Amino acid sequence: MVKCSAILLAAGKSSRMGSLKALLPWEGKTLLQHQVSQLQQSSINQLIVILGYQSSKLLPYLGQCSAEWVWNEHHEEGKTSSIKKGILSLKEDSDCFIIASVDQPVSQTLINTMIDEFFQRRSKIIIPVYKGKRGHPILFSIEMIDELLQINEESQGLKAILHKRKDEISELEVAERSVLFNFNSPQDYEAGILEGRSKRNESF
Repeated sequence: MVKCSAILLAAGKSSRMGSLKALLPWEGKTLLQHQVSQLQQSSINQLIVILGYQSSKLLPYLGQCSAEWVWNEHHEEGKTSSIKKGILSLKEDSDCFIIASVDQPVSQTLINTMIDEFFQRRSKIIIPVYKGKRGHPILFSIEMIDELLQINEESQGLKAILHKRKDEISELEVAERSVLFNFNSPQDYEAGILEGRSKRNESF
C-alpha cells in the first residue's frame, strides 16, 4: 500500500490577482476549502497546508476543515521556500508526495489516479497531461527529497529539477482539462469559471 502525502501551497501574496486567491469562490466554497476537501477525500495519508501572507485570514477556513498547517516565515522569498517547508514536515514513512498550489484546482479522482500510477510504476516524477500539455499537480517519489531541498528561486525552483530529470518523468494522460488551470490573474480565474459552468451544463 502506497503512503502518499500532499503539500498545498497557500502562502503567496496573489499580487497579480489583486486579492487572496485562496479565498476566491470555487464550486460553492473558497478555493482553499475546495482544495483541502478534495485532498482530504482522496487516498493521501497526510495533508500539509503551507501558510504565509495574511495567514490569519485563512486560518478560520482551515479550522473548519480540520487541516494540518505550517507557517512559512520565509514566504516572501518565494514559492521554493514554501515547498521546502512542506517537505521538512512530511511523515517519515511517506513513499511519495504531491505538490499542489491553491490556485490550481485538483479533484480527488485525479489525486487517486496519480497515486495509483505511482503504485504501478514507482516513477520518480509523475505529471498529469491533458491533450499533450503538462499540468498540475506534480507527484514526486520520496527519493527526490534531498534534491528538492536544494531548490531556490535563483535556479528556477522546480523547473530546474524537471529539466534535469526529464528522462525520469512519467506523463499521465488524463481527461480532466482542469489540470491546466492556473489562476494567476482575474482573466485566468474568469476563464476557469466559464469553463466549469460549460462542463456542468454539458452533464445535464
